[in-house]
Amino acid sequence: MNENGLVSAGEDGSEKIVPNGKDYGAADRRKDSKTNLVYSVDDAVNKVGYGKFQLRLTFLAGLGWLADAFEIFVLSVIGEFMACDWTLFRWQIALLTSIVFAGIMVGSPVLGAVADVYGRKRSLAVSSLLLFLFGAVSAASPSFVWMVIFRSCMGFSLGGIAQGVTLNSEYCPTNVRGKAGFFICYFWSFGSLGVVLLMWLVMEFIGSWRILLLFVSVPCLIVVLSLKWYPESARYYLVSDQRDRAVEILNTMAKMNCQELPSGELTKVGLDIKRGRLQDLLGKGYRRTSLLFWYIWFATAFGYFGIALLSPLIIQKGNLVADDTNGTFMQGMNDPVPCATFTRQNYLDMLWTSAAEFPGLIVFTFLVEHVRRKLLLSVACVASSFSIILLLMKTHKIVILLFLFVARALLCAIFQLNYIMTSEAYPTTIRAVGMGAGTAFCRLGGLIVPYIAQVLVIEQPVIAICLLGGLVFLAGVAAVFLPFETKGIDMKESHSG
Repeated sequence: MNENGLVSAGEDGSEKIVPNGKDYGAADRRKDSKTNLVYSVDDAVNKVGYGKFQLRLTFLAGLGWLADAFEIFVLSVIGEFMACDWTLFRWQIALLTSIVFAGIMVGSPVLGAVADVYGRKRSLAVSSLLLFLFGAVSAASPSFVWMVIFRSCMGFSLGGIAQGVTLNSEYCPTNVRGKAGFFICYFWSFGSLGVVLLMWLVMEFIGSWRILLLFVSVPCLIVVLSLKWYPESARYYLVSDQRDRAVEILNTMAKMNCQELPSGELTKVGLDIKRGRLQDLLGKGYRRTSLLFWYIWFATAFGYFGIALLSPLIIQKGNLVADDTNGTFMQGMNDPVPCATFTRQNYLDMLWTSAAEFPGLIVFTFLVEHVRRKLLLSVACVASSFSIILLLMKTHKIVILLFLFVARALLCAIFQLNYIMTSEAYPTTIRAVGMGAGTAFCRLGGLIVPYIAQVLVIEQPVIAICLLGGLVFLAGVAAVFLPFETKGIDMKESHSG
């Protein structure tokens, strides 16, 4: 602490003085110019601790993650189910997946900017309502073209769901912020298991992919109905000249947790700062951080969704290497896709490979508060890249499934670690748009990877797997060069100064 301002980490790791009125993320209370005690939002959150308020918010944000998982994981098989009614080619299956990620890539920064300018809760409301509407209406698509249109709009809507993580992180005490972020990811993994069970039940007893898509949209409806219990971000209120509302929601948090706020008044923040501007992510203070995070987001999604899309193929066939010298066992991209015929054992295999995410999450939930974030991210990326490469081995199916298990566990944990670190790295005035931009690059990876995991792998499995593993390995290298460590830091309110 400096009498003229706060000591804050810059991108070069050095300490700099940030003038009062610009950055109020300090853990220590101080006196204003009139010698009255003031406290920051971090002071309030750290004093009140992690209690009922945060648990409820984690559950609500987790519901959004559950809905997201349902809509994303159904993409790995829905095309093959649709092939029972329509004549589809492999490239169309890849297009259907890519168009969803293209929608998310556009929606993420747009809805992120909305969250910074108009509030986290409003962005979530728009996102979840549109997600339910377009997800449900896609079940009635009269043709493949209409399916592509509806799913692209659904993808745009998915772009705002990540703001639940932003909102949750803004109310978590510094010492458990990482752990709380991983709590949300458990809902994602439950969603990946739930959609497999749903596919099994619907396709086994009803046999209609339209009914399947209708049921998949139900979690989105639950999110819409739960919106009234979402609090708005106190940090957003503070930087948007709604200080009284910020105090009100902090008082609500303290009462729910049976605690008291720090003595004094909530600090004031300079209001001359523009919020939610994409260009500020590339300003002098955050350029290096943004560029590195964007690549890490891209590579992580490329690896994670690539493995998710490959999982049904590996489960059905046992490995990625052909048994003869004439090519692979998979179809050419211009051949019609056959109607999906998943056996009971196939569904069981998908369930336990999806369950692979839980061991990784449990381990990372512990490690995230005991190991430096940068080191954890880097080592996990390198380890997962080797697990991906090992999928090329020609060995027993159970061994290949074990490598798939490990790769998926690590990549899921890396994915959530990206969300946690991104929310910690940016200040309130650009935190949501920073999350949105990172998610956009994430979905860019998801947009491209179907042509690798569903098309290129048909003729060149070695090249496809090496691309997946190589990009994730480089993400581990990029993590080393992130400008500063985010573990244990206070959240800044403004990017100025």
